[in-house]
Amino acid sequence: MRVRRLGQCWWVMRLVHRHALHQAGLHLGSLAARLLPLPLQHRTAQWAFATLGPLLHRARRRRTMTALQRLGLPRHAAARLSTAFLAHAWLRRGRLRHLQALPFPALKHHLRSIAWQDPLALWPAGAGRRRVICVLPTGDLEAAIAALLDRPGAPAHYFINCPHAACSPQYRTLMALQRQSHRLDIGSRAQPGLGWRLLKRGATVVTVLDPVLMASAVSREGRWPAPLRLARAARVPVLLVGHRHDNGSAGTLHVLGEFSLHPDVPGFAALCDAVHGFLAGSPLDWADLDGWAEAR
Repeated sequence: MRVRRLGQCWWVMRLVHRHALHQAGLHLGSLAARLLPLPLQHRTAQWAFATLGPLLHRARRRRTMTALQRLGLPRHAAARLSTAFLAHAWLRRGRLRHLQALPFPALKHHLRSIAWQDPLALWPAGAGRRRVICVLPTGDLEAAIAALLDRPGAPAHYFINCPHAACSPQYRTLMALQRQSHRLDIGSRAQPGLGWRLLKRGATVVTVLDPVLMASAVSREGRWPAPLRLARAARVPVLLVGHRHDNGSAGTLHVLGEFSLHPDVPGFAALCDAVHGFLAGSPLDWADLDGWAEAR
């Protein structure tokens, strides 16, 4: 019995220790985002994870190497970039914490400083049309979604399902956008089917498209992710967008294409190609890169 209790105490101490390290890492990342210039942030983080990453994040580094090789990188390049991926992930969490602490006017200034890459002018072409906007989980995902909702121009009525609690920074940001005269409906898990009903009434649904679920659907012939099933059932196109840190501290929001998922149109294959191409072009921006290795 005594040995069992000692084992339980050791397990609890390990959990507390890991939580303390995680919180300390977030605090340091937030300080780095606030105090250091961007090039110095990257150099410091990459040095730290090149030194400590193989010891502290061995399993995640191994999964990341596997995913990078499946994206077509040779083994030596995958090993080098896996360390850079850990550094980018830490910086991303620090930036998120920093942005969540900003007052809304300062956050809105940051959102408006995000560059847009829309060579086919697909965003303004959505005026008066229903669509499902799928945001890839790359770059600063939450800032990218808020920038979409705050973007002047079409469409005028949005719906987004927020899984976070009403007291969370994410929910407070959505409410602040709503108070800024944006026509925005916010759903929750307690309101199943609300997105479908509002989409039928003319709203544009904004949601996250998980590439891991897409990979599972392709490799195992499983069900499509929920946003794609919604677009197909409503017979509306999918607008694919993704954020990258390729232009200063705020990054760039890329409008990657519009795809029809009608049974008579091979839109799903084209959508998969666009997702794969965007992720392969900047794998360090993909927050769940290591999870993709397990889904294949």
